[in-house]
Amino acid sequence: SLAIIDIKLDKGERDGIELLKLINKLDKTIPVIMISGHANVQLAVEAIRLGAYEFVEKPFSAEKLLNYVSRAFESSDLKKEKEIIEKKLFHSFEFIGENIEIIKIKKTIEKLSSAESRVLITGQTGTGKELVARKIHKSSLRSKFPFIVLNSALLELSRYEKELFGEEFEDGTISYGILERANKGTLLIDEVSEIPLKTQANILRVLIDQKFKRVNGAKYIDVNIRIISSTAKNLLELIDGNKFREDLYHRLNVVPINLPPLSTRTEDIPLLINYFKKKLAEINGVPEADIDVNNDQLFTYNWKGNIRELRNLIERVTILSVNETSINVNKLLNEI
Repeated sequence: SLAIIDIKLDKGERDGIELLKLINKLDKTIPVIMISGHANVQLAVEAIRLGAYEFVEKPFSAEKLLNYVSRAFESSDLKKEKEIIEKKLFHSFEFIGENIEIIKIKKTIEKLSSAESRVLITGQTGTGKELVARKIHKSSLRSKFPFIVLNSALLELSRYEKELFGEEFEDGTISYGILERANKGTLLIDEVSEIPLKTQANILRVLIDQKFKRVNGAKYIDVNIRIISSTAKNLLELIDGNKFREDLYHRLNVVPINLPPLSTRTEDIPLLINYFKKKLAEINGVPEADIDVNNDQLFTYNWKGNIRELRNLIERVTILSVNETSINVNKLLNEI
């Protein structure tokens, strides 16, 4: 489940590093803590670069090592959960649509594949903002590096700084923040409008300097991250109300992408239904549902939840139609 390896074992000066490489090749989900009585900065940096969770210099207390072990397990569990979720949900869905606005967005994503520009994605809840952000990341030069999501609406006020920048403790242990975990990759700041003004100022400083300090830390940490932001709110209105920094807005809004609501692209509904019923049947291991894509109510319904609401409807029909001869889609729409 976890490995604690000395840099210097019995075959040479660096055979612990070779063992680290082997473990990572066999199973990257196993956290590895490297230890050494001959520690130097170069060895520590190399160990972390090669995939070690942490580097500990001897002598160390049992409490300190157990702290690292506990945090390594937490990190490993989060990585496994993330991989499961991405494999089952995010990576399985494509950006579907032939509406003129959707075609423009697809072309923008293609152009962004070779650029490093920051992107601001706007649109109503359920229009697919995170999906578009993931497509931008997957088509970019950073695709082999992490894609990290900061859900600003779910964080407690007191947790923002620690979640973003990480924290250093008196015993020498470190809790790595989102900025470090996203280094070299892409950070999606979801619902960026919910970030407190004080934290907005700190994020602006990171965007300008490309470095930051951990909470209780003394040294600056250099980072190289592409920032994608998303929001369902009108940031210009928030700026007028002194609830969002105008300078941060201009830093984030280099390439704007606005996702249209489903109600303005009803011609895509048959495409979306056919796509989702196939994918959701595959995910749930059941037969495809029989859905009439020409049902008038599908085109006149309000779809306040947009694509997410349509997908949820198709999943409901897919599950309920197992061993049933027919499902009344109109009735399900009226029950929403």
